Amino acid sequence: MDVIMKYIFGLALAGGGARGAYAAGVLRYMFTELPKHIGEVPWPKIVSGTSVGALNGYFAACHDPNEIRRMQEIWQNISIQDVFSFYEGGTFGTLRYMLGMSSRGHLLSQAPLRKLIQQEASRRSLRKSIAANLCRAYIVSATHLQTGEGTLFIETNDPTFEIPPPPFGSIEYSKIYPEHLIASSAIPVLFPPEAIDGEYFIDGGVRQNAPLHPVLYGGAQKILVIGTRYANTKRNSQGTDPTLSQIAGKTLNALTLDPIERDARSTNLINSIIDWGVERYGEEFSNTLLKDKGIRKTEIIQIQPSESLGSLVMDCYDAQKVQTTRNIKWLLNKLYSQGKESGDSDLLSQILFDQCYTKAAERLGFYDAQKRQEELISFFLD
Repeated sequence: MDVIMKYIFGLALAGGGARGAYAAGVLRYMFTELPKHIGEVPWPKIVSGTSVGALNGYFAACHDPNEIRRMQEIWQNISIQDVFSFYEGGTFGTLRYMLGMSSRGHLLSQAPLRKLIQQEASRRSLRKSIAANLCRAYIVSATHLQTGEGTLFIETNDPTFEIPPPPFGSIEYSKIYPEHLIASSAIPVLFPPEAIDGEYFIDGGVRQNAPLHPVLYGGAQKILVIGTRYANTKRNSQGTDPTLSQIAGKTLNALTLDPIERDARSTNLINSIIDWGVERYGEEFSNTLLKDKGIRKTEIIQIQPSESLGSLVMDCYDAQKVQTTRNIKWLLNKLYSQGKESGDSDLLSQILFDQCYTKAAERLGFYDAQKRQEELISFFLD
């Protein structure tokens, strides 16, 4: 039922750590339920992701229903031991690193995540999809540690796929290997930078989260943007001083979640300018923009959580069920305790890679996409 669509469909995926379970739920709906209503599987021609968005994007770029099932299995059965661990010495060892008594520039080990990514990438499904031009381009964002530049790693088999580098950024065309995905998800301070060809990279969300730039300039005419931040966040008065975990959680939000909204707003502004120009000067206005500047009107649909994942994680957290070491459980309990007064914990929602939470977040993503079924049908069929 995989029919070639009449337009180029692009997919942009935000980061957010364990919040990636939400995006996986949206993708599960997109590739398993929506096809029943539109008559085809809406596989994306261009996939762009940052951090955990790059990991979810890998499965979407494979154009394989088995890979989507595997993505769902991972998020519904994941445990913290699959993603990170403390170094030897437990809490004391980590405290020693924090106090500068070690030369390491990070707190946690990503060795479990490396093993998981290498295991998933070994099936070579992505290579087959790229080679057959099913997926025209798979793009992973990372940040160059030394220069601070955003770097787009692009795997494509299409020699005509060329895009300008993002502002203050660069582009590297290469095959995507596990180290690119690990680099994109290396949150500064928490995880070590990743070496690629002798140069170090960290989380792509530091410079560019949910990178719309390569999808737009790659020629996508319709783009689905999946975010992981609650769309209706409001300011509320806070009676007590903010805790360290609150500050850390909000900082991660600002670094890795907020830019998705900015980029979507910018694209919608461009669309409105094109509409105004066509109405005032005729179709020649849009034709000239496309010919001279490569700018076209792009239809964007954005899906974000209908409820705060910071609140959801507080509802789901059960210290008795979380399978992890005593030291990590101590940290999680501390974050949970600090989040009780406000009823949410952004930081816990990003690091609790445990099925007690990820199952619920994945279901929420599925239901949020399902609630917008008519809008999605119109998006793909019009």
